[in-house]
Amino acid sequence: MLTADDRGIPFDVEAVPQRIVSLVPSLSETLVDLGAEDRIVGVTKFCIHPDHLRRERERIGGTKGVNVAAIMDLRPDLVLANLEENDAQDVMALEIAGVPCWVCDVRSVERAFRLLSELGQLVGCGEAGRLMEREVRRTWQNARADFQPVRPKVAYAVWRNPWMWAGTDAYIQDVLRWWGWTPWPQEPRYPEKTMEAISLQGMDELLLPSEPFPFKAAHQAECAGMPSRLVDGEMFSWYGSRMRLVPDYMLSTMGKEAE
Repeated sequence: MLTADDRGIPFDVEAVPQRIVSLVPSLSETLVDLGAEDRIVGVTKFCIHPDHLRRERERIGGTKGVNVAAIMDLRPDLVLANLEENDAQDVMALEIAGVPCWVCDVRSVERAFRLLSELGQLVGCGEAGRLMEREVRRTWQNARADFQPVRPKVAYAVWRNPWMWAGTDAYIQDVLRWWGWTPWPQEPRYPEKTMEAISLQGMDELLLPSEPFPFKAAHQAECAGMPSRLVDGEMFSWYGSRMRLVPDYMLSTMGKEAE
């Protein structure tokens, strides 16, 4: 099996990985749904789906600043990481020690679709991965034909104090564009923008997600009088098998006025 990760680094494993550590919550869940749960030996404390996983597997810290020594003790033959979510120094330390690390960088819906097949192939569940990719593509495309945002021009918050927003090269913005929204700001990464700056742009609505910052109803009072909506952050930011839940969420929740 020969492939390359999203860093462009060739990735060559001679056998199907038997001891997998996942540093990416959405990929931990995807491994389970692909049928590779019995080969997961370590996860982060943020790997909350399925709920039993972090109770039954070794927890190796958070997504940032993982416990490299604890990972080494698990003797993994594969570590799954993400270029943005995980510290490059941690990944480098593992690779120097001889641990194979596969690093993804998901910035678009199309990349997220393809990742389902690639991850399946990587862990010896190729057919399950291909079937999952086909299912997700089909359900997303079918639902998009029936979906229209109620308030199309939006800004999606990712943090508060300071207020930070999903930028043009974030997966979140591509999800928004894919479903028909016009997201702002038109800057890369996660720019800091005050509410005053946002209000000058004529936003139709601000989207306040449940993660990474856990926005609550009380925070809507800070939106300078602009319409706002609390949303499930996983539906906009989790690539992987959780994408199967997105079409129903969009049609049942996001396709109508916020209550």
